[in-house]
Amino acid sequence: MDPSLWVEHKLVPTMIAHGSFGNSGQQRVETTKCKVTYKETVSPEDPLYRKFMHTDAVFHNEALIYTEVIPFVEEFLKKRQDILLGELFAKCYYAESGAACAGRSDIVVLEDMEQRGFTLSVERLFLDYEHCAVALRQLARFHAIFYGLKKAETSRFHAMVSKIKAQNFGGASPEYLNYFFKTVSYRAVKYLEGWQEMDQLTLDKLKVPLENAIQLFVDLLAPREPLAVLCHGDFCRNNILFGYVSGKPCDAILFDFQAVKYASPAIDLSFFMYLNTSSELRSQHWDDLFGKYHATLIGTLAHILGCSVEELLPDYGLEAFQKEFVDHGFYGYMICSFFLSQMLVDPESSRLSLHVWKKYPGCSRRVVCPRG
Repeated sequence: MDPSLWVEHKLVPTMIAHGSFGNSGQQRVETTKCKVTYKETVSPEDPLYRKFMHTDAVFHNEALIYTEVIPFVEEFLKKRQDILLGELFAKCYYAESGAACAGRSDIVVLEDMEQRGFTLSVERLFLDYEHCAVALRQLARFHAIFYGLKKAETSRFHAMVSKIKAQNFGGASPEYLNYFFKTVSYRAVKYLEGWQEMDQLTLDKLKVPLENAIQLFVDLLAPREPLAVLCHGDFCRNNILFGYVSGKPCDAILFDFQAVKYASPAIDLSFFMYLNTSSELRSQHWDDLFGKYHATLIGTLAHILGCSVEELLPDYGLEAFQKEFVDHGFYGYMICSFFLSQMLVDPESSRLSLHVWKKYPGCSRRVVCPRG
């Protein structure tokens, strides 16, 4: 079916029946003549490719976030004396994994944040200090909310977390995964050995855990209390929409929750800091940015729980988060060791991307529509 006809005859009626537009949904849609546009996602209808990409799990997770987790967050915050923390998420009109009633296997319909001035940053890879400060502030608030849920609604929080589906790395064998992560992680080791920029004893110590690289990767993802939290899982520039005032970033919306996971906050922090900051920015502003992240997190958490910052320091002090990063930060390196090179390739000229698009043109969609 033609996409525009599918929207008119399948998607919109399904959303109206679902109550996505409120009690007067039909009238509102007709009055505003709601325009729907498509955002392509990697969820092809080809069953073999879906199995390889494990799309059933990732779309399940994203639908879970919008249909259960975010409503839980909103309900929780209202109970906490109507605490208003601002918006972190785009409005979701409809989300379903395996949405047979809409004629598509997976569907997420989101508010079009571009109409409210939110866009991806111009820079595709390394962000400046202002963008990083805004992104980390929002990440800190995101983590703080779920720490608050974890402390105040412990049973319900863990029941929610238990519904998250783990990704299976594309269904690859453990042997291949170990080979892959070992190979990409050795890139920096070989570079440092070639340029003799680190003593050999330190490099040799690094090689030992890389012999079983996939186990190292799995261990880094294992939640460890008390700092384990619901993580975005793919927190990078690609999944952040920035709001601007006079050309300066001042706000941000997080999206794309397909890789959400319960793990160390360093999973999000290390990926973002190693992928989207230059070595120069890290050398100049690491302590400042990390400190801003922590100050926002603990201040927000204290506000949510109605307690003082001092009461939270035994479990959530800056030193605890710094140690958490030391223990788990290598995760960000392992991801960036292959993803960073992909980000340096112009997507318009990528033959692989073009090949995949041509081979699997029929795919499920993430859809955005104007706020109404």
